[in-house]
Amino acid sequence: MSRASVKETKKQIIRAIEAHLRCYMSYKVGIRNLQKQLDYIMPSMTARYDLAEGSHGTFFISSSTEKYAIDRIESKRALDIHEQIAQYKLIVDSIDEALKTLTEEERSFVEMRYYKQWSVKKTAEALGYSEKNIFVIRTRAMDKLVICLRNIV
Repeated sequence: MSRASVKETKKQIIRAIEAHLRCYMSYKVGIRNLQKQLDYIMPSMTARYDLAEGSHGTFFISSSTEKYAIDRIESKRALDIHEQIAQYKLIVDSIDEALKTLTEEERSFVEMRYYKQWSVKKTAEALGYSEKNIFVIRTRAMDKLVICLRNIV
């Protein structure tokens, strides 16, 4: 792979990570709202995901209010919602773990720039740095996050 294509690939990964960081708070709200929808569709339902070695995994749904197999249109919808919740949780949990590798300064940058969606200028002022130095902090943070979050991009 050429040096230029490696650099371009890294830029694409960083853009994807930044998009996930900007949506972090929305993912958390999405998890809660999807869970409410799931609770409404399938009251007293228990869903679990089993991953057996050599398989892609299987969703199992049971309901304490029904003794027979759930055979309704909602069961497919419930599975889709459950899958979306799992995807959002994976993203949120992965970001939470990745942020532990950052310095306090880098975490503050991520929070201000991506979660609060502040401008570079406002972030620089809040952290007490020049805009140029903010890009150095961003680069250090993104170098770490590229390693930690490559799997969710």
